[in-house]
Amino acid sequence: MKFSAVQEKEMIEAGSGKFIGYIIDAEVDEKTGHIECFFVSRPKKFYQFARGEEMIKRVSVQDILIIGQDVILVRAQTG
Repeated sequence: MKFSAVQEKEMIEAGSGKFIGYIIDAEVDEKTGHIECFFVSRPKKFYQFARGEEMIKRVSVQDILIIGQDVILVRAQTG
């Protein structure tokens, strides 16, 4: 699967159904070449552009439960 295809999927918390955001980047282990985690951000709203706010969450690959056609379900996130 291409990274660009994964970036189009919504990331959802499985237990609550809460929308976490979209994948904006990934962290790759230099030695193995495996993806260790994804960086996820919600789309910015207009007022956030002006204030420069951005909440980026780090979601471990181990927390991913399933990658569906439109969404990625993950375990409950803390923080």
